[in-house]
Amino acid sequence: MAMNRVQETSHSNVLSVRERQVTILAAQGLSNKVIARELNVAEGTIKVHLHSVYQKLGIKGRYALAVRAGNLPSQPRRARLPPPDHLTIGIPTT
Repeated sequence: MAMNRVQETSHSNVLSVRERQVTILAAQGLSNKVIARELNVAEGTIKVHLHSVYQKLGIKGRYALAVRAGNLPSQPRRARLPPPDHLTIGIPTT
């Protein structure tokens, strides 16, 4: 009796070598322009690779890519503002 198994496919098995290179650099926060220079290709080529990566991984953008690559937490941190300083907003201190 055959059992149905869900096979987990890591992105390294789904992506081409070049897509993996672009993924790693993009997940590190590099811009398309910098990635293109690093890999000696046109910036448009990087956009095409990223689009393909997003489709293959079922994600929508760079943040999700970085999360998937393990470089960022799954939820972005909200900026914590310091408490207001009454001296900087013009309240008299006399």
